[in-house]
Amino acid sequence: MSSLLNRLLDVIDKDFLRNLVNKYNSDYKVQKLTTEVHLLYLLYYHLTEKDSLEDFVSELEDNKRLNRVLPKISKSQLSQKNESRNYQIFFEIFQHLFDKLKANRRLRKALKDIGSVKIIDSSTVTLCLSLFPWAKYRSSKGGIKLHTLYDLNTQSPENIIITNAIVHDKEVFDNLTLNPSVTYLFDRAYIHYQKFDDFIENDIYFVTRAKSNTKIEFIRSINLTSKDIEANILLDADVMLGDYTSKTKMKHKMRLVKVKITDRDSKEKVIDILTNRFDLDAHVIAKLYKERWEIELFFKWIKQHLKIKRFFGQNENAVLTQIYTAIILFVILKLIQKQSKFKGTLLQLTRKIKYSIFSHIRRKFNLITWLNDH
Repeated sequence: MSSLLNRLLDVIDKDFLRNLVNKYNSDYKVQKLTTEVHLLYLLYYHLTEKDSLEDFVSELEDNKRLNRVLPKISKSQLSQKNESRNYQIFFEIFQHLFDKLKANRRLRKALKDIGSVKIIDSSTVTLCLSLFPWAKYRSSKGGIKLHTLYDLNTQSPENIIITNAIVHDKEVFDNLTLNPSVTYLFDRAYIHYQKFDDFIENDIYFVTRAKSNTKIEFIRSINLTSKDIEANILLDADVMLGDYTSKTKMKHKMRLVKVKITDRDSKEKVIDILTNRFDLDAHVIAKLYKERWEIELFFKWIKQHLKIKRFFGQNENAVLTQIYTAIILFVILKLIQKQSKFKGTLLQLTRKIKYSIFSHIRRKFNLITWLNDH
């Protein structure tokens, strides 16, 4: 028999994991802390949300149930392995799991008439500069940034590029490979007129928000529908962006949708939404931009419920290892939620597994059946 903790790795194809270990030669002369065991320790750390590293280390020493499942190791052993085992292994496991999550998944009902939608944004994790000098952000502060491509259909990150926090979002944005026929949602930090022209020429769709100083030339107004008016749309128009004097004039027209919203402080304000989607009603464009909030909820969830603020190991490899294993757990939970058709929230699912993590499991155990029976 094994434990529920061990069976979390059932969602990773065994051949894939074996080939990955061989590719990076990551288990060479390793007897105890193999790649699989290493991953299990970090998944357990994220899942059980320990208050501190010391709390986790104490459990490694004293929890007999944990020691029956995994070999006893010290904080220094885990730190050394986080610093030395190539983080790319865990990045590739994350990518493998996302591919499984999106496979054969139909578009959600809300996206049926819109198509594939992805969100681009970043979030900063602050670090102590004296402990992580390589992550210099400000004069007295360190930090890293999680540049994230989030798939709205699977409600999961598709890709996360981690850089020093000092790296500007635009720098990463310019190096992203974006796909035709997909609509990308992003905020004002990513506005780039030349890139917008490239997107239009390559059938890449986007919805973003105008900056206060955006140069806008009106071409024509579009009649609002009754649904547009109900949704507080104030204007729908074809426009040109930029100007000739600063050599920023775009070659292709854009669409501007003005909408009145109530912000989180219950204050009314008007926002200007820019897009190259001319096929959707204005109220749909406004609703689509609002979906950008999904990625903020993702960042909030992983920061609250996974351990990505205190790290085992101080070099860049250790930090990236810990973050990518946190994302691995998130995608594992999403896969389990999808396959089991679990009715509760992701947090309820997380707690259900967390509180049964040492349950003994028979060889013919089926996680989906277990979830639905408990």
